[in-house]
Amino acid sequence: MKVRTEITLSHSLLEKVDGLARELGISRSQLISTAVQDYVERDETRRMIAAINEVYADFPDEEEQATLRQMLELHRKSMRDDPW
Repeated sequence: MKVRTEITLSHSLLEKVDGLARELGISRSQLISTAVQDYVERDETRRMIAAINEVYADFPDEEEQATLRQMLELHRKSMRDDPW
């Protein structure tokens, strides 16, 4: 479903939009719709990457690092004690 809306653009931008629409052989409306869709998708991607980066930015604290060191030492010991 499409909805009609009104936007305000500067005269110079509107001239560029009209020129590009002519070059691409599409309507002004289609060009603006495509541009907005592209902008929204890029913004969604940017937000997703920011969320992923936030998750991976949480490095182990001192307690977690100590636990990891203990686990590593137990693993090394079990490998040394393994008779295979």
